[in-house]
Amino acid sequence: MCRSSSWKWIGQDRGDGGDEGELEERYRLIMSLLAVLLAGCGAWTDLNDHKIYNRLTLPSVLIGMTLNLLFGGITGLKDSVLGFLLGSTFMLFWILGMLKAGDVKLYMAVGALAGARFCGYTMICSVLIGGVAAACVMATRKTGKASLIRIKQYLLALFYTRQFRPYRPAEQSAYFSFGCCIFAGALGAFWLLYHR
Repeated sequence: MCRSSSWKWIGQDRGDGGDEGELEERYRLIMSLLAVLLAGCGAWTDLNDHKIYNRLTLPSVLIGMTLNLLFGGITGLKDSVLGFLLGSTFMLFWILGMLKAGDVKLYMAVGALAGARFCGYTMICSVLIGGVAAACVMATRKTGKASLIRIKQYLLALFYTRQFRPYRPAEQSAYFSFGCCIFAGALGAFWLLYHR
């Protein structure tokens, strides 16, 4: 009931007759656009400063949950929290040393803004794009083959020993911006969910 009345209020405010389904779609579209914009800002700071700042991600989580509660009611808040929790599952990759904390927080913020479905699509797309990008980067380097062997040995060691140790790449000089992959993943998620 709370959700229905909130959609009606938004519809009356915009003068579009209170069509609940259409309003919900617009609301989801706007929140998804905000998530894409956030991911773009994260990619920009990651490229320039090699960091995704807390001052970008943490307020976005609070804003996302607040907006989802205001315009989606309890259902909207639940979806925001689920998106946040889904993004936080990538903390495993941070523990393993494969992602930075800023990358994980960016996933969590995207989930808090746009909900679990959009966050899930973003995660899948960004991992696929990141995997292809990393493979291309390694292929263009002289040490590419050695890097692949090192990753294979690391994964086998994880499997056999069941001891989680952070992955340490042999080359520390080169920087790979995964924030850009998250941005590309968010764009991919937006296209998959809203392309007609």
